Amino acid sequence: MSSDAYGSLIRRAYQDFEAGDLDRLRVVMDENVVWHEPGRSPLAGDYGGVEGVLDLLKTLKDGSANTFRIEVLGVLSEPERAVVFQRETACLGDKVLDDLAVVDFEIHHQKITEVSVYHEDLYQFDSFWAEASGSGRA
Repeated sequence: MSSDAYGSLIRRAYQDFEAGDLDRLRVVMDENVVWHEPGRSPLAGDYGGVEGVLDLLKTLKDGSANTFRIEVLGVLSEPERAVVFQRETACLGDKVLDDLAVVDFEIHHQKITEVSVYHEDLYQFDSFWAEASGSGRA
């Protein structure tokens, strides 16, 4: 698999997410995929397996009244890795999320095996999702 193919796989995954087609994402994830979401919000933690990761991605959409959007600013890839620079936006009532993030994907045998997320403004991200979930925990 060429470096370009890793970037293409990730771009396709982002298109599927934006289209709301989470079932298509199953195809690109290893059954033991692990997603690391930083912070102290209700979304923070490690998500294991395809179902765990899909539940997180569904929560991003549902928890924001389907306003959560990702603008891909750039994709860098090399064998077995792709890194995405992105802008994440959402709004819920008068609460607005506008954050830059870097998402690091490990890819083996044409499947995403591990994902680590890094937010530019983790406090803003945590605050938005604490209010969106009604937990107040941030």
